[in-house]
Amino acid sequence: MERLKPKTITEKTNLHPRNQHRLGYHFEQLIANYPELKSFVFVNEHNLETIDFSNPKAVKALNASLLITDYNIKNWDIPENYLCPPIPGRVDYIHYAADLLASTNRGIIPKGENVQVLDIGIGANCIYPILGNSVYDWSFVGTEIDEKAIQNCKKIIENNPKLMDFISLQLQTESRFIFKNIITPRGSFCAYTMQSSLS
Repeated sequence: MERLKPKTITEKTNLHPRNQHRLGYHFEQLIANYPELKSFVFVNEHNLETIDFSNPKAVKALNASLLITDYNIKNWDIPENYLCPPIPGRVDYIHYAADLLASTNRGIIPKGENVQVLDIGIGANCIYPILGNSVYDWSFVGTEIDEKAIQNCKKIIENNPKLMDFISLQLQTESRFIFKNIITPRGSFCAYTMQSSLS
């Protein structure tokens, strides 16, 4: 019996209008860019290609492929048992943050490294800085109490040199605090370079 060709996914109108993932996933291209994804892709009962989003390994493979395909990020990986956030939902936050900034900037979304974002609890995935820099060229300071997570972010950045000048990392050595040691008395970030903050 001839295998049915998967249907085209309809537009996901719940995502931000600028979210490039509104039209779903082009698995043929994603697999071509990241062959490890292939083993996780199947055709569901609605005749749509998809993955099992409850499987962290499948989500990680999809993320790695999306980052290569749509954001020019190579060799992205996270250790086991660390949060693996879906890319479309996370880039939605970035787009809505851009809209918020535009609302106080005559409707114009500010772009470039002059927009400095503090990501509290960057995790091991470095996802908000990656997306914010890739889409709007913003610069980020990522803070985290977990040294293993920080070291993994450092590895991601080193594997993608284009991020080096835009993402700084700061280990929060006192887990009971959020801003202490991160925000200076004048209200600015302690935006050390990766080398000085992690040496």
